[in-house]
Amino acid sequence: MENAEKEISSLGLGIRAKTLMSLRWVAAIGQTITCLVVDYFFGFQLPWIEILLTILALIISNLVLYLRYSNNNRLSETATTVVIAGDILQLALLIFFTGGLSNPFVVLFITPIAITVTSLPIRSTSILIILTIIFITILGSFNYPLENSLLDLSVPPIFILGMWVSLFVTILFLTFYAGGLTDESRKTSAALKVAENLLVREKNLSSLDGLAAAAAHHLGTPLGTISLIANELKNDDSINESAKKDLMILSEEVDKCKKILGSLGEKPSSDDDLITKIELQALLEELCELIKVKEIEFSITFENDDSGIKEVLLKRRSELLLGLSNIIENAADFAQSIVELNVSQNGKVINLEISDDGRGFSNSILSRIGDPYVSTRSNSSDGGDGLGLGFFISKTLLERLDITIQAYNKPYPKNGAVVLIKIPYDTTS
Repeated sequence: MENAEKEISSLGLGIRAKTLMSLRWVAAIGQTITCLVVDYFFGFQLPWIEILLTILALIISNLVLYLRYSNNNRLSETATTVVIAGDILQLALLIFFTGGLSNPFVVLFITPIAITVTSLPIRSTSILIILTIIFITILGSFNYPLENSLLDLSVPPIFILGMWVSLFVTILFLTFYAGGLTDESRKTSAALKVAENLLVREKNLSSLDGLAAAAAHHLGTPLGTISLIANELKNDDSINESAKKDLMILSEEVDKCKKILGSLGEKPSSDDDLITKIELQALLEELCELIKVKEIEFSITFENDDSGIKEVLLKRRSELLLGLSNIIENAADFAQSIVELNVSQNGKVINLEISDDGRGFSNSILSRIGDPYVSTRSNSSDGGDGLGLGFFISKTLLERLDITIQAYNKPYPKNGAVVLIKIPYDTTS
């Protein structure tokens, strides 16, 4: 699974430059219109020089962004963090010149945080959240007071404190709620992509027989021509005996090549059970061969030694092969000495129990088993911080075949984990 986990890096983060620039243009226009309405329609006396310089800074920075990046470019994590930090600073200056936390538009601080938690990893998000909290704390004590000749705009300190607390709580709630959902969705999408890639590779391998048939077809003609020319030259009286012997050898080798290509080109029928299906016992023995290199023993036990279950034919589906192999290998990774496979039948369902003699699943993750990026064991080599992609991929692939999976630990005092796989008989047909 190491190669699969490395593919996650291809799912890059970042925001499209066009999207970010469009949002910033909307912000600049909205800030300008709002200040005009507040000044001319509501009679507030605003420091226009400072406000215009602040809005102009946003416009200039957006023009620089436009010249630096094309519309389809995605900003890196660092670039996105710097741009959003600049937006937070610009908004803080604008709020500073228009009343501080007494300005109802102070809630706009939530906007860059919302963009951050849904687009950036926790490291950059934490930096921007801390920056925002610092700014709203400063704005609570230092700002240009709003002035209006018709109204008394003095604001009680308790209101300022309440606004600060509400902003602080909202930012933290948004971070943990929206950020948590986004992070889970991102990880799940990444893991699903890995699962799809593995499935495509498996299906490509299973289509090699078609490529072999095509190769046999295309190489058959030139080999036939070579054979024909060699046979004609053998009957030519002007060629000495030594050359004729070489031609005979050449003709024999060409015939061998044609036979080999003929065997490769014999594409099996899609209805041939010997090719498209495999007995359950043979399949399990084949998959268990994968763990021999790990020096882990295995045992396969059928209920009452039932030959009927042993000889059940399963379709050689990529989802089934990948799903079962991942679970068996995962059990071998954590086993002390042996992996046991117990097979039984319950009505129209085949129950396959895959167990090991390791430490088992930790109680903290049993309820989350099968989620991507959750380590499946407490004694993993990475200290419990593994990605858990193997079990997630197996669960995803097997569920496509209506196969269900349950994971639990052996009852005390036994040690080890158990994965119960329920295969309906419909999967065998």
